Amino acid sequence: MDRRHLLTLGIGAAIGGAGCDRRPPPSVPTGPVVAKLADTVHPSNPSVAAERYFAEQVATLTQDRYRIDVAAGGLLGDDSRVNEMVRTGQIAFAKTLVNNLSAYDKRLGVLTLPFAFSGEQECMAALNGELGRRCTAILDESGLIVLAYFYAGERSLYNGKRPIHTPADVQGLRIRVPQSIVSIDIVNAMGGSAVPMANNEILSALQEQVVHGAENNPVFYLTEGHALYAPYYSRTRHQQSIDVLIASRKWLSEQPADVQGAIREAGRRTQTEEIRLWRQGAARAAKRAKDEGAIVNDVDIAAFRRVLAPVVREHRGTFGDLASLLPDA
Repeated sequence: MDRRHLLTLGIGAAIGGAGCDRRPPPSVPTGPVVAKLADTVHPSNPSVAAERYFAEQVATLTQDRYRIDVAAGGLLGDDSRVNEMVRTGQIAFAKTLVNNLSAYDKRLGVLTLPFAFSGEQECMAALNGELGRRCTAILDESGLIVLAYFYAGERSLYNGKRPIHTPADVQGLRIRVPQSIVSIDIVNAMGGSAVPMANNEILSALQEQVVHGAENNPVFYLTEGHALYAPYYSRTRHQQSIDVLIASRKWLSEQPADVQGAIREAGRRTQTEEIRLWRQGAARAAKRAKDEGAIVNDVDIAAFRRVLAPVVREHRGTFGDLASLLPDA
């Protein structure tokens, strides 16, 4: 190769290098970080109002550096899909029924045992105590960070066939339940046929009579439009409904330390606010359900306790020492 060709190559390399040096640096985002929060319940549910409060708190505590986009009504998929997306870091947050999380660790089923808690105060006291701390640790092992426990009322049976007063009235009814072994066993022990399915499938199942009814709190019953197809709401109050506001451990660990702290603080504030919002929403829902034609009745609670006692005995052993932390242990 002659000197002229070598000189040409050297000049070209110098020009190319100078050109690289003059290229602008990569652009840095100037807007807030936007993170999704998924839920499957109707946007009018009080829990969604609590999630919006959480979003407001995160914005305030991070000086608007982070914005939470609440996607309710199952926009991002059913609970199983959403929970897995949170676990793997595809989305940052979700609110889900604790029953749905027992798929990650069956010990979480301790919170779903029938008549485990007498009501809101006893339930939340346990969640704020050692039982809640242990369940939080279990979820952390699965990549899910508990930001808040939400109280979501007492679960009762409703159907489109008849009022239920005793377990004998449940015979022959197909009842939708969450995808949880404890919930399945509860309805089967009552004498019904449990049909596990996702939240967003219930309404069409009621319309097409794939199921005769379901079991849930009055707010869910009303806001999801189930009263039209299942007007008989019977207050079995067999479970306390507990929801969990969770964050992806993977996603959260990638955020600055001060942001992680702000998000955890927003969760603590939201747990308190959710209780207030739930009480207001539950009172309104109970009244509206009756106004819209729901037929509400009390039941023989003692009879239901008797038929569900074997379910408690059967499952307590699978929860290890967590069962000893229940109020009636």
